[in-house]
Amino acid sequence: MNKWENPQLLEEHRLPPHAYFFAYDDVESARSFERERSRRFLSLSGTWRFAHFGHPLQVPTQFYSEYMAHWGSIEVPGMWQLQGHGQLQYTDDGMPFPVDPPYVPSANPTGAYQCCWTLGPEWRGQNVILRFDGVETYFEIHVNGRYAGMSKGSRLAAEFDITALLVDGENLLSVRVLQWADSSYLEDQDMWWTAGIFRDVYLIGKGAIHVQDVCVQTRFDDACRDARLSCALTVSAQDGYRIDWALYDGARQLHQGGGQASAWEVDVPAPRQWNAEDPYLYRLEISLYDADDELLEVVPLRVGFREVSVQDGLMYVNGRYLKLHGVNRHDNDHLRGRAVTMARVEQDIVLMKQHNINSVRTAHYPNDPRFYELCDQYGLFVMAETDVETHGFVNVGNLSQITDDPAWEAAFVDRIERHVHAQKNHPSIIIWSLGNESGYGCNIRAMAARCHQIDPTRLIHYEEDRDAEVCDVVSTMYSRVQMMNAFGEYPMDKPRILCEYAHAMGNGPGGLSEYQAVMDRHPHLQGHYLWEWCDHAILQPEVAGRPFYAFGGDYGDYPNSGNFCCDGLIYPDQRPGPGLREYKQVIAPVKVRAIDAAAGRLEVENRYWFSSLDCLTLLIETKADGESLRLQRVPLAPLPPGQKQEIRIQEPPSGSGQRYLNVRVIRDQATAYSAPQHELAVYQFALPSTPLPAVPPSAKAAPKLTEHRLEYRIEGHDFHMVFCRLTGKLKEWVAHGAPLLARPPQLTFYKPCIDNHKQENEALWLPQHLNIMQEHLRGMEIRRGDTAVEIIVDCQIAPPVLGYGMRCRYHYHVDGAGKLRLTLSGTPYGGFRDMIPKIGMTLGLSRQLDQVEYFGRGPGENYPDSKACSIIDHYRSNAADMFEHYPKPQDNGNRQDVTWALMRDSQGKGLLIQAPQGIHFSVWPYSAEQIAAKRHDNELCEEDFWTVNLDHRMSGLGSNSWGSEVLDSYRVYLEAFSYSMDLSPLNGEDSL
Repeated sequence: MNKWENPQLLEEHRLPPHAYFFAYDDVESARSFERERSRRFLSLSGTWRFAHFGHPLQVPTQFYSEYMAHWGSIEVPGMWQLQGHGQLQYTDDGMPFPVDPPYVPSANPTGAYQCCWTLGPEWRGQNVILRFDGVETYFEIHVNGRYAGMSKGSRLAAEFDITALLVDGENLLSVRVLQWADSSYLEDQDMWWTAGIFRDVYLIGKGAIHVQDVCVQTRFDDACRDARLSCALTVSAQDGYRIDWALYDGARQLHQGGGQASAWEVDVPAPRQWNAEDPYLYRLEISLYDADDELLEVVPLRVGFREVSVQDGLMYVNGRYLKLHGVNRHDNDHLRGRAVTMARVEQDIVLMKQHNINSVRTAHYPNDPRFYELCDQYGLFVMAETDVETHGFVNVGNLSQITDDPAWEAAFVDRIERHVHAQKNHPSIIIWSLGNESGYGCNIRAMAARCHQIDPTRLIHYEEDRDAEVCDVVSTMYSRVQMMNAFGEYPMDKPRILCEYAHAMGNGPGGLSEYQAVMDRHPHLQGHYLWEWCDHAILQPEVAGRPFYAFGGDYGDYPNSGNFCCDGLIYPDQRPGPGLREYKQVIAPVKVRAIDAAAGRLEVENRYWFSSLDCLTLLIETKADGESLRLQRVPLAPLPPGQKQEIRIQEPPSGSGQRYLNVRVIRDQATAYSAPQHELAVYQFALPSTPLPAVPPSAKAAPKLTEHRLEYRIEGHDFHMVFCRLTGKLKEWVAHGAPLLARPPQLTFYKPCIDNHKQENEALWLPQHLNIMQEHLRGMEIRRGDTAVEIIVDCQIAPPVLGYGMRCRYHYHVDGAGKLRLTLSGTPYGGFRDMIPKIGMTLGLSRQLDQVEYFGRGPGENYPDSKACSIIDHYRSNAADMFEHYPKPQDNGNRQDVTWALMRDSQGKGLLIQAPQGIHFSVWPYSAEQIAAKRHDNELCEEDFWTVNLDHRMSGLGSNSWGSEVLDSYRVYLEAFSYSMDLSPLNGEDSL
């Protein structure tokens, strides 16, 4: 049997797992916490020799003992598919080979890696440990031609003692990596199937006597005030050493001790407690001496005083109740795949903190050990998930096939054991997760038992333990709002977490405010992790002059899951998307409500769990029609967590127009993750307003109407319009010497499908031909008046084949000044009762009109169920910037509650649109047909007109790409409608 097809064979010569730490020669270098400053550390990452083979046996035998100077090179860390070798493939849950555990294809892509190094004299007398932080999937190592060991478990560290294999001078390391192994059945985690040495490789020097492992734990007394710190060491020798230790708060030493005991405890009165809002860390220095009192090494550890508990079915940290507002995070880089740099990892964490996220789930495997250090320092509660997912078995009808097979128990338990030992000292980790979507069975029970045995201080999570038989928290994923409400009303005796929800694929997710309202309402609902943090698409070189993000199927890979990997809150290059801005607002740690905004009475609620509000300020601005009337700063008082307080501000000034009170919550001082004046949230309250004045009718005489055989022509002062008598369409509109119209107004009930409407689109809208409805003229009526001409167009809009549709009317009212009042109405027939994307109208405007202003919600896109972060104001933009470029083109860029908008050219000529009742407004440089048809954003070609959507009703986004349908209150149906707008040409001298 091949080693890589034997689930009982997990390693050869791999060292036992232990906590991640480094030893230094002296205190000064130890206090840097930089492993590169340890003389016992040597990085082997960099450029290696490499060759790629289609079968493991094709690797030449001389590879193990001879340097292959003629081979090509590869960067380590890295995935070989992203460096020009082998096949990229993306699947959500499907194995890319026949499901026949433990066997994998004999044609097993294999990478052969080599590097050389020479050790300096300072390494003499050291035991040399070779460490790999991540290799995918199975690997064997040879040092100087001699076999050194093998390991499985792609995202878990593996260490080997290679001391006896080293030679003086240059040493040769040869690593054979196989893409597939029996362990692949445990690593099917909705991501690109890639392979290689994707995390750092380095050497660690250890003396004959050294610290092998260390475990630090903290507990509080019943009052959660005073703490006890416990430390247990494993030393490589039984005797002949002594230990000195000291606990520091910055430069101040708090406690010290020493002796030969390898375990000790110390009471620490009232330490500053670690939590995600105040991630305060102490420093523990452990010095190891030999029998002659010579310093052997110094081991530094960051210590956070933190305790997790469950009381009366609720989760507490440091005795404080809390809720986790989290995200699921994969390792991903748009250029490097899973071989992420630490700079990118740190930027992920900074972005999370900037957007009010307080927790992260390491979906679905352990991260680089330094990730947890950053979470300790920046302040994130971590659900640390181990490297287990057997999702592919769902396709053969038994998700628990190997999860409930005792023959695989060792493989499952090995993963949680290595994971917990490695990261057990991080205060940021409050929950261990046993894995994801692997069914349930005896091996999950064994994992839980081993996890509790190693670390009884943290909680255990596993979503498919639906009855929480072995877990400390109850968990589900993608439960609908109604179901979460039921869970809250009828709680179990354990805290409940929604480990995945609100699938953020493409444009979305919607409905976050409704989810959050349910979460806030019920105490037992204590956490939710939005799926997911980042799009997994891969940046490809320029095609047709523009790069694009590739997803499943773009590399000839089959089967594939298409753009299902583009489901993140941030884009592949880490730009925040609209969904992240919405999530930030929904989970904001400070809520502001209006008691009586007009009287200056507001209520502030502290939604932090550990912090007061005295470091925050309210920036309050009164605006009328977008113009600022007053700006005031109100520093917040030290309001305790969970408390509410009424505050009184200066009564907003009176004024005409649409008045709003805008309240921004600002953090005054800089933090590790934000600049001064960082905004945490924004709220808006309507003030008594003067209705928008009706546009007065023109006093000018009615324009001239001329009838021709195929068209009607309307002419007035400095404008003309042409209507087609064959179709009833307004096909030409010129004002002030410039063409306005490029495409006629067209009622529509469809839009380019967003990812979160894919199921409705495929099951309902496309079979009902909603996307190819046809408009047929039923009649045109001409009315002449003293000051205006009216053209009334009746038509039928219906799909081919089927017997439903809409009887619609376009009512054009054109006055002598060239202003057009357009009233659109319709009545359904035929019994179509299902949800539709929208009721609206689109038209094409001249490409010269490239400047946009509007009064409505902004500044970014917003939709009926995704508008918490969008306030009504006067916004200006380039027309091109109104478009949101998703990796896969789809409907985007909507702004709602728009009462007026204009588009004009560089001379100020253009078109003003007024709709006092409020409409949906968007501008695209592409046609709807093109957006719907293209696979990638770079395939879109700018049209010679702007597509302008002026919509009456718009369905919400939902998250039904994998999650929750659009809530009933945000659905649009094919029903009777009527709405109006005024369209007025601008001559470049108009004042608004």
